[in-house]
Amino acid sequence: MAHTKDNTTTQRTFKHLSAYERGKIAALLKEGYSQRKIAEKLGRSSSTINREIKKGTTTQLNYDLSTYE
Repeated sequence: MAHTKDNTTTQRTFKHLSAYERGKIAALLKEGYSQRKIAEKLGRSSSTINREIKKGTTTQLNYDLSTYE
């Protein structure tokens, strides 16, 4: 029996945020815009904006569990 390749899923396309978009997110946050409004303005998913904001916001700890400065 001959088997033909049957792809029923579509290929996902991912696009990284540009440096401009990252700067725009920071500026809009500073102006008081919500994550949802920022997403609308940039034409991105609100979860993308949320992940970008969360990136780099963890507190670094020293070996003795004091905060790193």
